[in-house]
Amino acid sequence: MSPPDGARDVLVVLREELAAARAALREADSVDAEESGSAELARAVGRLRVTADALEVRIRGPFDAVLLDKAAASFRAAAATFDKLASVRREKFKVSDDVQRVLKRVVVHAREIGRMTQQGGAAHVGAAITSLSTPAAWSGPCLDALAGLVDTLQFLARRRLGEAAADDQVNSLVDRAASTAVVSCLHALKDLAGRVRNEPTVMKDRFQLDGALRAPALNLVDRLSAWFKLDDDGRKRLQSSIEGFIRRLLDRAAQGP
Repeated sequence: MSPPDGARDVLVVLREELAAARAALREADSVDAEESGSAELARAVGRLRVTADALEVRIRGPFDAVLLDKAAASFRAAAATFDKLASVRREKFKVSDDVQRVLKRVVVHAREIGRMTQQGGAAHVGAAITSLSTPAAWSGPCLDALAGLVDTLQFLARRRLGEAAADDQVNSLVDRAASTAVVSCLHALKDLAGRVRNEPTVMKDRFQLDGALRAPALNLVDRLSAWFKLDDDGRKRLQSSIEGFIRRLLDRAAQGP
């Protein structure tokens, strides 16, 4: 049975919710089994996968409003539980030793590259970068993006080094990769800011900004992919984290200090 006209919009919404849930589940793969609360989150992940699969089957099958509503209700309940646990985990991770250790390196890089940017004549962008040279300045979207990058690098490091790897080995690889990523992103922003004197609109045009930073971002992904020996899935995960981090830096640069 084909869905009635009014139900087509409902199906579109449900497909969008499914897509968002699938993306969130992929990110949840990065959770270390030894983390506090990981067992409860793993159960929520399993429940969400089961209900998402059931809802997708119902969407693809013959239209039945009653069965569709039941499948959607189960899926949304599982998604709500998962979202709550994932949110708690993200907030804890942002203040974890792993993120704070990386942050200590990041503020040093921001101070130095901000100074270089200001000396190059791009005072506005240089001041914005320099404003990130204290841990307290990292909050909101910028800290979210940095924590997401560290989370991704930890997952990739554990997969690269294997289960037998000691924590200090994982941390060393994560620290080097995070420093490389942050320095590369900040230098790309510095180089872009240097164009302001000849192209005064470049920092105001988001399309130009995104395009100008695409090549440096891909070069960084290529470099780190070689370090971690990534497959296509790992590369996509890394690229998403790096692009998210650069996007937050762009927002900060556009706003100023």
